[in-house]
Amino acid sequence: MSSQQSNHGLGDVMSLLGGINPVAMAGKAVETMVTLTGELVQTLANFNDTMRELNTAARRVNSLLDDIEAPIRAILPQVQAGVKQARSTIKRVDGVLGQVGSLPGDVAKAVSTLGDLAGRLSPLAAFAESAGGLFGVKPNK
Repeated sequence: MSSQQSNHGLGDVMSLLGGINPVAMAGKAVETMVTLTGELVQTLANFNDTMRELNTAARRVNSLLDDIEAPIRAILPQVQAGVKQARSTIKRVDGVLGQVGSLPGDVAKAVSTLGDLAGRLSPLAAFAESAGGLFGVKPNK
Protein backbone atom coordinates (compact mmCIF):
# COMPACT_ATOMS: atom_id res chain seq x y z
CA MET A 1 0.00 0.00 0.00
CA SER A 2 2.80 2.33 0.57
CA SER A 3 3.58 2.26 -3.16
CA GLN A 4 0.02 3.29 -3.99
CA GLN A 5 0.13 5.93 -1.35
CA SER A 6 3.42 7.33 -2.71
CA ASN A 7 1.94 7.35 -6.24
CA HIS A 8 -1.09 9.17 -5.01
CA GLY A 9 1.15 11.63 -3.18
CA LEU A 10 3.15 12.35 -6.33
CA GLY A 11 -0.03 12.66 -8.37
CA ASP A 12 -1.46 15.01 -5.77
CA VAL A 13 1.63 17.18 -5.91
CA MET A 14 1.44 17.23 -9.72
CA SER A 15 -2.22 18.18 -9.65
CA LEU A 16 -1.47 20.95 -7.17
CA LEU A 17 1.06 22.40 -9.59
CA GLY A 18 -1.74 22.73 -12.12
CA GLY A 19 -0.23 20.79 -14.96
CA ILE A 20 3.20 22.35 -14.70
CA ASN A 21 5.85 19.76 -15.35
CA PRO A 22 8.97 20.63 -13.33
CA VAL A 23 11.08 18.16 -15.31
CA ALA A 24 10.14 19.86 -18.61
CA MET A 25 10.83 23.25 -17.06
CA ALA A 26 14.23 22.08 -15.86
CA GLY A 27 14.94 20.73 -19.35
CA LYS A 28 13.99 24.08 -20.90
CA ALA A 29 16.17 25.89 -18.38
CA VAL A 30 19.12 23.65 -19.21
CA GLU A 31 18.48 24.12 -22.95
CA THR A 32 18.33 27.91 -22.50
CA MET A 33 21.51 27.81 -20.44
CA VAL A 34 23.30 25.80 -23.16
CA THR A 35 22.10 28.24 -25.85
CA LEU A 36 23.18 31.26 -23.81
CA THR A 37 26.54 29.66 -23.09
CA GLY A 38 27.07 28.96 -26.81
CA GLU A 39 26.14 32.53 -27.71
CA LEU A 40 28.45 33.87 -25.01
CA VAL A 41 31.32 31.74 -26.31
CA GLN A 42 30.62 32.97 -29.88
CA THR A 43 30.49 36.60 -28.67
CA LEU A 44 33.79 36.20 -26.84
CA ALA A 45 35.34 34.62 -29.95
CA ASN A 46 34.12 37.55 -32.09
CA PHE A 47 35.46 40.02 -29.51
CA ASN A 48 38.80 38.19 -29.50
CA ASP A 49 38.96 38.34 -33.33
CA THR A 50 38.13 42.05 -33.25
CA MET A 51 40.85 42.72 -30.69
CA ARG A 52 43.34 40.77 -32.83
CA GLU A 53 42.42 42.88 -35.88
CA LEU A 54 42.70 46.11 -33.89
CA ASN A 55 46.06 45.00 -32.52
CA THR A 56 47.26 44.25 -36.07
CA ALA A 57 46.07 47.67 -37.27
CA ALA A 58 47.74 49.39 -34.30
CA ARG A 59 51.02 47.60 -35.06
CA ARG A 60 50.82 48.71 -38.70
CA VAL A 61 50.14 52.32 -37.69
CA ASN A 62 53.02 52.23 -35.20
CA SER A 63 55.33 50.79 -37.85
CA LEU A 64 54.26 53.48 -40.32
CA LEU A 65 54.86 56.19 -37.72
CA ASP A 66 58.28 54.72 -36.93
CA ASP A 67 59.17 54.86 -40.64
CA ILE A 68 57.90 58.41 -41.15
CA GLU A 69 58.83 60.06 -37.85
CA ALA A 70 62.61 60.24 -38.35
CA PRO A 71 62.50 61.89 -41.81
CA ILE A 72 59.84 64.34 -40.64
CA ARG A 73 61.92 65.27 -37.60
CA ALA A 74 64.95 65.74 -39.87
CA ILE A 75 63.15 67.94 -42.39
CA LEU A 76 61.09 69.98 -39.91
CA PRO A 77 63.87 72.51 -39.06
CA GLN A 78 64.39 73.23 -42.78
CA VAL A 79 60.66 73.72 -43.27
CA GLN A 80 60.50 76.08 -40.30
CA ALA A 81 63.51 78.03 -41.61
CA GLY A 82 61.88 78.21 -45.05
CA VAL A 83 58.67 79.56 -43.54
CA LYS A 84 60.62 82.14 -41.55
CA GLN A 85 62.53 83.20 -44.69
CA ALA A 86 59.28 83.39 -46.68
CA ARG A 87 57.71 85.65 -44.03
CA SER A 88 60.77 87.92 -44.11
CA THR A 89 60.70 88.05 -47.92
CA ILE A 90 56.98 88.85 -47.94
CA LYS A 91 57.55 91.71 -45.50
CA ARG A 92 60.32 93.11 -47.72
CA VAL A 93 58.26 92.75 -50.89
CA ASP A 94 55.33 94.42 -49.16
CA GLY A 95 57.56 97.38 -48.25
CA VAL A 96 58.89 97.64 -51.81
CA LEU A 97 55.36 97.44 -53.23
CA GLY A 98 54.33 100.23 -50.88
CA GLN A 99 57.12 102.38 -52.25
CA VAL A 100 56.51 101.39 -55.89
CA GLY A 101 52.79 102.03 -55.47
CA SER A 102 53.40 105.77 -55.35
CA LEU A 103 55.74 105.63 -58.39
CA PRO A 104 53.12 106.33 -61.13
CA GLY A 105 52.05 109.50 -59.35
CA ASP A 106 55.67 110.53 -58.91
CA VAL A 107 56.44 109.89 -62.61
CA ALA A 108 53.41 111.91 -63.70
CA LYS A 109 54.51 114.72 -61.42
CA ALA A 110 58.05 114.59 -62.87
CA VAL A 111 56.75 114.67 -66.47
CA SER A 112 54.49 117.59 -65.58
CA THR A 113 57.43 119.39 -64.01
CA LEU A 114 59.54 118.78 -67.16
CA GLY A 115 56.74 120.17 -69.33
CA ASP A 116 56.45 123.20 -67.08
CA LEU A 117 60.23 123.64 -67.20
CA ALA A 118 60.20 123.51 -71.02
CA GLY A 119 57.47 126.13 -71.08
CA ARG A 120 59.39 128.39 -68.74
CA LEU A 121 62.66 127.93 -70.63
CA SER A 122 61.17 128.75 -74.06
CA PRO A 123 61.69 132.53 -73.63
CA LEU A 124 65.28 131.81 -72.64
CA ALA A 125 65.72 129.66 -75.77
CA ALA A 126 64.33 132.45 -77.94
CA PHE A 127 66.71 134.91 -76.30
CA ALA A 128 69.62 132.50 -76.88
CA GLU A 129 68.72 132.22 -80.57
CA SER A 130 68.67 135.96 -81.02
CA ALA A 131 71.89 136.33 -79.08
CA GLY A 132 73.46 133.64 -81.24
CA GLY A 133 72.39 135.53 -84.35
CA LEU A 134 74.31 138.51 -83.10
CA PHE A 135 77.48 136.42 -82.96
CA GLY A 136 76.90 134.65 -86.27
CA VAL A 137 75.70 131.31 -84.84
CA LYS A 138 72.80 129.81 -86.75
CA PRO A 139 70.25 127.67 -84.87
CA ASN A 140 70.01 123.96 -85.77
CA LYS A 141 66.59 123.00 -86.96
